[in-house]
Amino acid sequence: MTLNQLICRAASVYPDAAVLEYFDLEHEELVEDAGGGDTLALFIAQELADTYDPDASDGEQVASAVRTIQRAADELGAVAHALSDLAVETEERRAA
Repeated sequence: MTLNQLICRAASVYPDAAVLEYFDLEHEELVEDAGGGDTLALFIAQELADTYDPDASDGEQVASAVRTIQRAADELGAVAHALSDLAVETEERRAA
């Protein structure tokens, strides 16, 4: 499995395939100063590139990519939950 395959699969489901703005498929490397404003797409490209092991099997590559992105999703979910709790707490203080 190539890094390009992982990046392209991620881009295929990301809005406007924006992940590809941050990755040069021809050279299989991150694009420096892409000028885009989608930091989540940049993050996805960076995480996949940073955790890619060219010597790993296809299964290991996919498993590593899934773990990496799932961990990030879990962390984002925790932040979203904390912010949601903050909104509830703020409303409760206003009501008191």
